[in-house]
Amino acid sequence: MRFGSCWLFSTLLILLVPVQSAEGNGTGYVIERIEVRGNQKTKSEFIIRSLLLQQGDRLTPGRIDASRESLYRTRLFRTVHVASKPGSEQGHAVLMVFVDEKRFGDIGASFEYTELDGFGLVVDAYHVNLWGEGKTVGSEFIHGERLKSWGFYYSDPWLTDSGLSLHLNASVSSSDRDLYPNRNIKASGTYDLSRTGGSIGIGQPIGKSHRLIYKFSYQDVQIGSFVAPASSIGSLNFEQEVQNAIGREPVAFLGLDFHHQPTGFVWGSTPGLDVRLQADYSSEYFGSKSNFLRLQSQVYRHFEALPGQIFTVGGRAGTILGTPPFYERFFLDGSNQLRGFEPRGFGSEGGTKFISAEALYSIVMRPVGRLYVFGEWAAIRRPLNQIDKTGSDGTFGIGILLFNRVDLSFGIGSGTLIIKSHRFGGINVGL
Repeated sequence: MRFGSCWLFSTLLILLVPVQSAEGNGTGYVIERIEVRGNQKTKSEFIIRSLLLQQGDRLTPGRIDASRESLYRTRLFRTVHVASKPGSEQGHAVLMVFVDEKRFGDIGASFEYTELDGFGLVVDAYHVNLWGEGKTVGSEFIHGERLKSWGFYYSDPWLTDSGLSLHLNASVSSSDRDLYPNRNIKASGTYDLSRTGGSIGIGQPIGKSHRLIYKFSYQDVQIGSFVAPASSIGSLNFEQEVQNAIGREPVAFLGLDFHHQPTGFVWGSTPGLDVRLQADYSSEYFGSKSNFLRLQSQVYRHFEALPGQIFTVGGRAGTILGTPPFYERFFLDGSNQLRGFEPRGFGSEGGTKFISAEALYSIVMRPVGRLYVFGEWAAIRRPLNQIDKTGSDGTFGIGILLFNRVDLSFGIGSGTLIIKSHRFGGINVGL
């Protein structure tokens, strides 16, 4: 089955299967009004806007949990409680929101580990509530084995009364990359990849839980310190492609990012649908060296099998039209890291088409985290000398998510241990 038709069929199947949960039975009381307590600095209007429940909506436990998590994601509060009390007439309720505010924001220092970049130290500081309106300004510094970066971030979630948001960021990074996965660095071949640039985005709400972000980004990319593999373990075309890219070149994107508000904790601990669609267009008219269009999709659906047990099914897909530089192709690492394979375990040269699918059954173990079992499959394709070069593989395994921070998974079918989440220790202080 072709890539496109396979992904379309999978997406339609996920979207059409009904969710059996309290969210859809319509038996909750109607919210008469919303009252906010405990806020001294944060404007009540901002808190109410950040909820996933509004006046006139039906009150259900699932939507209360999702609203609570939505407030926590703003990073403005130490604690949040959302409850209800009887309204002025039968069948109506008053939604009560109690918050304990942070005075400043977050200051943190922690260790991290990723399969791609190894160990590192992360220091960050964020002021998360400028003028009591939820505006965020912050900076992050990472110093690691294979990655060094600095970034600045500013966000205004309610730029106008119509709900438009503003997002700005600037960053500098330098990373070491392998041409091919190999425990012996000399055998794998290496190169340096540095990026300097920033982006601006304008977000627009669509309905109550969807948002469309219009964005423009520009980066100065530098390739250097190329070392060829000690022996022939891959394609000479890829080695020459990297070597020919040594130097600096600009990459600029005009993009759209459409996403559905996440439904809760990791993997959607409340039933629902997570969707994200991205389109990025690079053109010489924007200052880029290459012309290409990159399309990506991500669809996951979460079902509550039993209380505290979630079944998740979904996947990712992407395609690139045009002639992208090698470092803008799809690689099965980073955000596309598989649970049971090492980074670039297959498709190490990247591709202009990829698809991945996974099913995961998780069981909550408070307060430790979650246990889960998973199955996954992925394929990646790259045109080479007028021939499509395709790599695909799949596996199954087990894993544990500790304190919503450390995600350890073991691919039984592949014999590979993967650490997906990276912030696994340190200090974070909410001021």
